[in-house]
Amino acid sequence: MPELLPRPPAGFHGRGAELAELTRLTRGGAEPAQGGSGYPQEGGIALLTGPAGVGKTGLAVHWGHAQAAAFPDGRLFADLRGFSGGEATVPAEVLREFLLALGTPAEQIPTSTEAASALYRSLAARRRLLVVLDNAGSSAQVRPLLPGGPNCATLVTSRSRLDGLIATDAARPVRLHALGTEDGAALLGALLGPARVAEDPEAARELVALCDGLPLALRAASAQLMARPRWRLARLATALRDERRRLALLSAEDTGVAAALRNSVARLSADDAQLLRALGTGFAREVNTAEAAALSGADPELIQDSLERLAEMHLLDEEATNRYVMSDLVKLFAQGDGSGRGETPGEGSGGGSGEPSQGG
Repeated sequence: MPELLPRPPAGFHGRGAELAELTRLTRGGAEPAQGGSGYPQEGGIALLTGPAGVGKTGLAVHWGHAQAAAFPDGRLFADLRGFSGGEATVPAEVLREFLLALGTPAEQIPTSTEAASALYRSLAARRRLLVVLDNAGSSAQVRPLLPGGPNCATLVTSRSRLDGLIATDAARPVRLHALGTEDGAALLGALLGPARVAEDPEAARELVALCDGLPLALRAASAQLMARPRWRLARLATALRDERRRLALLSAEDTGVAAALRNSVARLSADDAQLLRALGTGFAREVNTAEAAALSGADPELIQDSLERLAEMHLLDEEATNRYVMSDLVKLFAQGDGSGRGETPGEGSGGGSGEPSQGG
């Protein structure tokens, strides 16, 4: 029985509604399908999307471990590296690993992607499997890796909306938002110990706000505090108020918000990256198409398409029709503070996905 899931994320907290939605969409685990088997019956595909650092991978891995009993024939996992700053993983490589995990001798694995995908679907058709396809860059990258069996469930995570996968493969989207104040403070408590947070709850709430409620940022902040056990939370909050230092402080070695955003921005065209920079410099919280066109000096019709692409990548959020919002951390990155002052969005390549499987 293949067990390829990474280890469960440490200190995972909250996300009860999203966990329940994954169970409902895949019809696995504690919610029995028709016939009472308790196993997935429709080969459901759940698509977890959201901004960099929001914890998509951590949620998928946590759910996969919690629902182990629903998938007695194994759990497969692959990082597709769609937003990792380097070459994306090609489906043929993943298919080879999956087929080996399912017991296919190496010499019997087809050389063509199409044949390998067909063999994989035929093997999966007889099994109750969970397949987690993490960090997908496009719908085309995912399709050859979808299992063929009605008793399998698939979780796909991506920073892009992957509308094509919804259109052609009936994937059900689950949008993941930043943590609220209480859940964010509870995550800090799970990582640092509840006593350290309880001694300064107001500072804990401020840290959540300064981290935009992103689990990746909160984990990086916790790493700073764990390395400095004598620091009170208020001391780090004071340091993070300095916008010139905030992104640098929310990093831990090769992991952090700046690295994650850099890899998202690297996927943009030059024009879209230029618009992101103009928006980061030019507006406080909300902007519409006309305002964005005025800031960038471009045609409003072209700007509308660019705004939609930025929203598709979760670098902006369309809160209402033609009203776009940029988070504080994205704004700081867009202004050039993302990975060392002065870097222009779209020019960095970076390393590491910025959103490891431990993201809460």
